[in-house]
Amino acid sequence: MKVVMCPPFAGDHWMGRLPQDFPQLQWSLVTAPAEAGPQFRDADVLILTNRACTPALGEALRRHAGRSLKWIHFTTAGIDKGIRMGLPEGVVVTNAAGVKATVVAEHALALLLALVRRFPEAQAGQRAHRWLREELTPTVGTLEGATVCIVGLGAIGRDVARKLKAFDARAIAVSRAAAAGGDVERVFPRTRLREALALADAVVICTNGDETSLRMIGAAELAAMKRNAVLINIARGTIVDEPALIAALQAGALGGAGLDVVAVEPMAADNPLWDMPNVIISPHIAGAGSTSYAQHKALFAQNLERLRAGQPLLNECRIPARA
Repeated sequence: MKVVMCPPFAGDHWMGRLPQDFPQLQWSLVTAPAEAGPQFRDADVLILTNRACTPALGEALRRHAGRSLKWIHFTTAGIDKGIRMGLPEGVVVTNAAGVKATVVAEHALALLLALVRRFPEAQAGQRAHRWLREELTPTVGTLEGATVCIVGLGAIGRDVARKLKAFDARAIAVSRAAAAGGDVERVFPRTRLREALALADAVVICTNGDETSLRMIGAAELAAMKRNAVLINIARGTIVDEPALIAALQAGALGGAGLDVVAVEPMAADNPLWDMPNVIISPHIAGAGSTSYAQHKALFAQNLERLRAGQPLLNECRIPARA
């Protein structure tokens, strides 16, 4: 079985360990779209990351991939760039959703705690050499007893809920399919999104960034939130209507925002979000800090066996039909 890898870079990237751990497979590394055509012709499996997906790679894949290609596996949870570049029809596509749930949930909690405990204002005081105890003390909050609404109850959302329990917070959620239970007290359908947002002291967005979630947090949803509530987004920037978010923050209609993702990345230098005192920006690094290689390896191994046995693969993705 031939496996082609298209990582965003070569060298010591953790994906380079897969050929060592699965020597029974025939491996081929593609570092540039120009090299891809000959490799795709007889490939059975393609492994790539969302960041590696470009129009040139998509064209090479659609033009040269043969009937032998059975499975495309993304080592990222996101596959939006892969969908935009175009994937061959009739090929099973899987992703790595849940593999980095622990570190992404950790990042979400870090952003949330920093806002609740007023770290941005404290750091501003530090830079100005000002001891702001009297000014900040009345504004500092706590997660104890707070209601946090998690939008999206996949692996990341569930782990956020689990971590919130340690802070004595109450977790509610908005989900298309999941039910309450475990660390989540109540689940609302998407049709009742605004009702759930209105109950929350903080909102953490964990849902998939697809056509169903495009700008699902718009002006009306932001207006439904409590005036001092904070918004955390570690999913996709396209889920939030960014101009509406900026307007809400400028009007003082929200307590703050912690954003690991934005609508356009890298974020433009003149984006007002950069300079807002109650906004924390991290440059799409929620999944950093651990390769989670053991989990990646286990997922690949399970799906490899399922592929050979003709069984459904884990983390299979629904790919919209090309127009």
